[in-house]
Amino acid sequence: MNTPSPFKFLAPYDKEDKELFFGREEEIRQLHRMTFESDLLLVYGQSGTGKTSLVQCGLASCFDDSDWLDIYIRRRQDINRSFEETLRQKALRPVKEEAGLPEMVQAIFKDYLRPVFLIFDQFEELFILGAAEEQVLFVRNLQELMAAGLNCKAIIILREEYLAHLYQFEEYLPTLFDKRLRVELMSPANIRKVIRETCRQAGIGLEPEKETVAAVMDNIHDSKSGTQLAYLQVYLDKLWQQASGPKGLIGKFKRQ
Repeated sequence: MNTPSPFKFLAPYDKEDKELFFGREEEIRQLHRMTFESDLLLVYGQSGTGKTSLVQCGLASCFDDSDWLDIYIRRRQDINRSFEETLRQKALRPVKEEAGLPEMVQAIFKDYLRPVFLIFDQFEELFILGAAEEQVLFVRNLQELMAAGLNCKAIIILREEYLAHLYQFEEYLPTLFDKRLRVELMSPANIRKVIRETCRQAGIGLEPEKETVAAVMDNIHDSKSGTQLAYLQVYLDKLWQQASGPKGLIGKFKRQ
């Protein structure tokens, strides 16, 4: 079977997946509005709530290509080194060695003529793995960048259990908590919508629909942690793989 699965398994959604991204319409509207109200946004929530997908697919899809240049930054070994290396790699023309972060971002803006969105994904890694010196240097660098008045916005994405660690940054970034969005666990109604609409968009039959959707939800629901979106994608991908096999139909999940 050569047809790729429409489900993301453990990968986040991106802008190319916008026709398959459902259930976060209200959060997308809120986050999109916030981008016009502040240059610094905070997105947080439990692990598995789809924070990265919300930004990478939901928010990104609100902008035309001419209004959105996303640069994703992960800590790797050191967030400050990673920040600089990522910017240099994104630049179309070489940036001089002594350039500071504001100069690099301005150079990238001139290269692409698009607003720059710096997205610090899985930011909790800075607190799990980073030393105090690394953290202080980062927040000072971000402070300098935010004060430069560039066509640039920063979005910090992290797990909510590390939210308290950000309070030490308020001295440098007083507006850090002004525009923040907590990504909640998806409601049962929206999870049903995700299952129905994703399958419909991908040409997958659910027979009978109501009972099949309920069965899928029952199979992945946890009484303590609720329904994790990552589990849902893994489960639906598994059903897709089974339904795409020699028998073509497993239970009531059928590829049309």
